[in-house]
Amino acid sequence: MRKTSYELSNCPICGSSEAREIADRATIQQEVERVWAFHARRFKHPVPPNFLLDRVVFSQDPPLRLMRCTGCTHLYRSPRERPDAVRRAYSDSAPEQSVYESLFQNQRIAYRAQVRRLLGFAAGIRRGLEVGSYMGGFLAAARDAGLSFTGIDVNTSAASFGASKRLHIETCSIEDVRPSSLYDAVAIWNTFEQLPDVRAAALSARRLLRDGGVLAVRVPNSSFYTYWRARLNGPLASWAERMLVHNNLLGFPYREGFTARSMRRLLDDAGFEIRRVYGDTLFPIADEWTSARGTVDEWLTKKVQRISQRGWRAPWVEVFATTRRAVTSS
Repeated sequence: MRKTSYELSNCPICGSSEAREIADRATIQQEVERVWAFHARRFKHPVPPNFLLDRVVFSQDPPLRLMRCTGCTHLYRSPRERPDAVRRAYSDSAPEQSVYESLFQNQRIAYRAQVRRLLGFAAGIRRGLEVGSYMGGFLAAARDAGLSFTGIDVNTSAASFGASKRLHIETCSIEDVRPSSLYDAVAIWNTFEQLPDVRAAALSARRLLRDGGVLAVRVPNSSFYTYWRARLNGPLASWAERMLVHNNLLGFPYREGFTARSMRRLLDDAGFEIRRVYGDTLFPIADEWTSARGTVDEWLTKKVQRISQRGWRAPWVEVFATTRRAVTSS
């Protein structure tokens, strides 16, 4: 088993070295322990280890330290895993087929909302690319709606599962994609924040899109995380914990944490203009190993959040942007 390699980092969005520490290793460990205790009270025991994936166990290790850029307000890891370590963490993951099947069925239904919002934003979309398709939940929902989307993922096992569902998922990174013609849309759901280099990914997305093409990304809201983690030990502790854990935010198991300012800075630099922002919650994570109480608790928490927390006040945010037409000199 290879040891994870790390490197110190400036802000990956604006390059600034000016930052404030949000959480150190000990604090993050305390948050991770709270996540385990929270889910342990809501599981039907004994839970098969593979069904802990993406609830208490994640592809990347917890951060060693979280920093917030004082310039663009982006939240990031420093030290952070080297790019090759990130790719290896996601390419090596291979849960059992039953886990893939459970995730696929849940996500195929959940992703119908993303398809509706994508078409509601730009009805002319017909052909697109999804980055980070995993086992193909969004691709299946897009196909059900009559769209022609292909996918890419670094995980060979997940791509093979998608192929068993007659979905086209290539094993590569966005920087490697060379399409025969430009896409109407590039969608990156719940993956953008995990990529080794988000700046390179945004620039690659611009290269792959036609003029007026759509980039849709779905990311965790780090402003939501920092606001509610500050209330974990006060009178709102129980509510803060529920909102963070049900949205996979406590312990912040992500490489990047976007804010409205840092997302705008990144996409503006890459040649995009943000047109719409939609606040949301994480997809439902309750399954057959979740108690009835736990399932209802998650449903109620997210129902309240979807009603009361909109835009960049929500735990997860979907950003829809269009390409700016390139300016050519005469």
